[in-house]
Amino acid sequence: MDPQANFTLVILQTELERFKFLVRSFLRARIAKIDACPHHYLTLPALLSPLERQYLASHQALLSSHYSTSFLSTFPTNLQKLDDTAGGISMVDKPDEDAAVFCRVLRDAGGVEIQGPGQVSEGELKRGDVWVMRWSTVREAVRRGDVELI
Repeated sequence: MDPQANFTLVILQTELERFKFLVRSFLRARIAKIDACPHHYLTLPALLSPLERQYLASHQALLSSHYSTSFLSTFPTNLQKLDDTAGGISMVDKPDEDAAVFCRVLRDAGGVEIQGPGQVSEGELKRGDVWVMRWSTVREAVRRGDVELI
């Protein structure tokens, strides 16, 4: 075999392995987010792919069954729900809306208010820009499709 062709194949194989690593890392991150706040994502099925919804349903069924047989069955009936919101306190964990996210602006989305420690400033979301900002700041632009998360 030609050494040049062999070298090209090694480079292509290395690039393919790198791509597979990136995809696996992305999927692990998605599953970690689902596992961190399962009840929250059960209320927002549109954010998940069909396979993620299937994973969430089966994972949550296993956890609920385990919790029930381990300790929940010993509690009074009114205290056995895992998604209880009685008493003004929600047991449903939600992602931190003030956490920073990386985002890319797909279409001009206008101005946003950026809050920092002790200061507030204005930013302009222009097509092609990449920003790191709080999820709560950019959430509506993402839902409109003007901005995508990276």
